[in-house]
Amino acid sequence: MSTINKSIVIKAPLEYVYNFASDPAKWCQWYVGLSEPENLNGIGEAGTTMNLKYTMLGIHLPISCKVLENSKKGDSYVWKCDVKGAIDSQQIWTYIPKGNTTQVAIDIEYELPGKVLGKIADALVVEKIQENAMEQTLKNLKIICEA
Repeated sequence: MSTINKSIVIKAPLEYVYNFASDPAKWCQWYVGLSEPENLNGIGEAGTTMNLKYTMLGIHLPISCKVLENSKKGDSYVWKCDVKGAIDSQQIWTYIPKGNTTQVAIDIEYELPGKVLGKIADALVVEKIQENAMEQTLKNLKIICEA
């Protein structure tokens, strides 16, 4: 299993960033490679499900997403999602207030299908693509929330 850990500080209030980012109808506006949701059942709360397409290397990969957690912990919010399909992953997004700004951290564990070939593809190509995509995803969220 591979992991990605990234964070960014956004010059916008916690509630604003969290409410925008946890709305699955808006993900396609800032999450790199993600389509608009299909069969959306919910608004981002625990139990929300949807089907999406994730585009990588020009290939549209079908995935399904189920929100496992969307809760406030102290002053912060935690949002956890399980992704199944062409790439299986679990994502944890944490929104932490830092004065008048918000730190957004993402922790992803993912696994490509196939034992040996999946590991080789991940090491050679996918890991770098995913790292870059998550960095750009956070930058996109920052640009939108700071506008």
